[in-house]
Amino acid sequence: MGENHKGKQGGRLKLFDSSAIIVLCGEKKIDKLLDGWTINLAYYELGNAVWKQVNIHKKITTNEAEKVLDSLMEAFKRLKKPKNEDALETLKIATKENLTYYDASYIQTAIKNAFTLVTDDGKLLKTAKKYTEAITSQQL
Repeated sequence: MGENHKGKQGGRLKLFDSSAIIVLCGEKKIDKLLDGWTINLAYYELGNAVWKQVNIHKKITTNEAEKVLDSLMEAFKRLKKPKNEDALETLKIATKENLTYYDASYIQTAIKNAFTLVTDDGKLLKTAKKYTEAITSQQL
């Protein structure tokens, strides 16, 4: 295995949550996402994050939001998605750790597929480290 696998961290493939995708796209470090993975939920989380910037935080205009969302969706499309997810295991993690089902789904997917979870969500990072390898986007 002499070739450089950009999708790996410490020999493991990377699973990006929406917070890491947003940070990496915002910092124009999209190359870090190459060969990476995410879950289908990220599609909705990315859209919701942009919506919040327009409607709640009033940080960007609708026109700016469309451009931001377009870039995020382009990154999302390039990421691979696992085919099967385990709803019961996700629920077990969510209830045990007092996490949202959404956050627990990233942990469960990382466990099931031996991925390194890449997240910039502090609570998710701390909890994920109990179960699997987890890092921030800055640690890539």
